[in-house]
Amino acid sequence: MIYTIIFSIIGLYLGGLGGAFGGFLIGSLFDSIRNGRRARKAQEAFNESRQQYYNDPQQFEDQVLTLIAYVAKADNNRLLQSEFDFCKQYFQKTFPHSDISELMLKFRDILNASDTASACQEACSKISQYATIHEKMAILQCLFGFATADGNAHQQELEAIHRIANWCGVNDLTYEALKMMYTSSYSNYGGGYSGSYGGGYSGGYGGYYDQSGGSSYTPRSGPSLDDCYKILEVSPNATDEEVKKAYRVAAMKHHPDKVSHLGEDVRKQAEEKFAKVNEAYDKIKAARGMK
Repeated sequence: MIYTIIFSIIGLYLGGLGGAFGGFLIGSLFDSIRNGRRARKAQEAFNESRQQYYNDPQQFEDQVLTLIAYVAKADNNRLLQSEFDFCKQYFQKTFPHSDISELMLKFRDILNASDTASACQEACSKISQYATIHEKMAILQCLFGFATADGNAHQQELEAIHRIANWCGVNDLTYEALKMMYTSSYSNYGGGYSGSYGGGYSGGYGGYYDQSGGSSYTPRSGPSLDDCYKILEVSPNATDEEVKKAYRVAAMKHHPDKVSHLGEDVRKQAEEKFAKVNEAYDKIKAARGMK
């Protein structure tokens, strides 16, 4: 804006109203070039800071531990054997260069922290600022995997993941689509959590979970047609072209190549969700008679 003002004044002084108009156009051009350079420098600075942030595996590791702990404590501070096993296996596959014993002890300390919510929000703030949508999806997939490790997902856990999604800058449609990929595979829930580990998460890393409870479930054959629309984040009333566009966006969002830098296990999880997107699209196409 500064050049626009300066050249307009000079033009007015030298050529009256006509000169002022000409000066305005010239100044606007210079301001546009100046603003473009500033925007490019800001983007380059952001890209550099983001690259430095995710080049450090410790950042991703600490974030995942903190977010899982927040979801675990949402369900009355209980950690089932199945959930403990999920964490251990996930950490072993996702962080192969870390000492699993030390990692589980760190996880215990995070679980024992008095203010897990603040730590979770702080981690989510960084994820929102630096992570791509693909990396955010990978983190949410981990959380849904943890919540459904026993074949069930309790409301408190889903609400905790929903808050995390919002804090990470993931919209509700995307959250619901990802939730559908995990919860639409099960029906006829039975059992549920029983017992409580009232003593807190203490002792060795193998001794702070609730070994009782669990859930039984009956698998069903894939998502319903309504679920398929939710997976693609599109309305059942959408046109065929809108469905095709939604599919392209969803496929790119879950593309496994976009998270390969986070480890082979994360990539495999993305492949599974990518397959679900394709399954949903195929079912919608068949129902609509789309080519």
